[in-house]
Formats: sequence, C-alpha cells, structure tokens
Amino acid sequence: MTKFCPTENIGDERCPGSNDVVSFHTQIKVNGSLEIPSNKPPQEDIFNTTHQIDITKFTTVTVKKPAGKKVLVVGKIQVGIEYIANVPDQKVYFTHWDLPFQALIKNDDGSLLPVDFDLSQYVVHVCVEFEKYSKVDERNIAKELVLLIWLQKKVN
Repeated sequence: MTKFCPTENIGDERCPGSNDVVSFHTQIKVNGSLEIPSNKPPQEDIFNTTHQIDITKFTTVTVKKPAGKKVLVVGKIQVGIEYIANVPDQKVYFTHWDLPFQALIKNDDGSLLPVDFDLSQYVVHVCVEFEKYSKVDERNIAKELVLLIWLQKKVN
C-alpha cells in the first residue's frame, strides 16, 4: 500500500495493467539483510510479511550538458515481518524496518528527457515486482525486492 502524499502526482502502489501505458520507468533492487532488534526474541520461522511504500519526493533534475531532465523519485518501503519466536512458547512477533530507496527515470534508451518535459502531466506509481525474505540465522533475514517505478500520463 502506498501512503498518499499531498499531491495529485503520487499514485497508488500498483503494477501496470494491460490497459495502462507506461510512459517512462526504471527498476531498482533493494537487497541486503535485516537484523531482528535485540529487544525481540530470535526467530524460528517467518510467518507473514507486509510492506507499505511512501514516496517522499518526486521532482525533475535539470542537466546542463547534455541539456535535458531526469525524474528523481525518493521514498521508503516499510517492511514488516511476523515470525515465530525460537523460544519455548513459540509466540508470533512482529518487527519492521524502513528501507530508503531512490531512483532516476530517463528515456528507455538511457537518454535524458527533453528540457521541456512537464512532470505535472504524469503520475508516479511503484510496483513491487518481486519480494522474497529468507531466514539466514536466528537474528538475520535476507531480503530481495525489485521495485518498478513508472510514470503514467494523466488523462485530461
């Protein structure tokens, strides 16, 4: 789920559908490890996962040479993990992490967008294309995420 920013240019978290036109896009990986906080018991097994995306910045960056623009999208994905504790009563615990991300969007061929590119004519969406969490040991979880960040032309 995406938190809505106070702008009409921030869309919801969704992947492009068959009727959607993806005007511009980029993909980023958010990989690494998550450590269960020391105030929580160690994990035996992952029970459930959740995520929520918050886009905090959406702006153009003007480049002088060669002349053109890029779109900068900054945000965070809050990952929540419910796990069965590796303790005698085996209760389920929940913990979460805020993972920052940022992406630059250009033309599909890697060239800059035109100098007159008007960002107000687009809505930005984020799609979680792939998400995997694996137990490494009692206190660590490996994460693999692929985000598709895409711009959709507004319908007038």
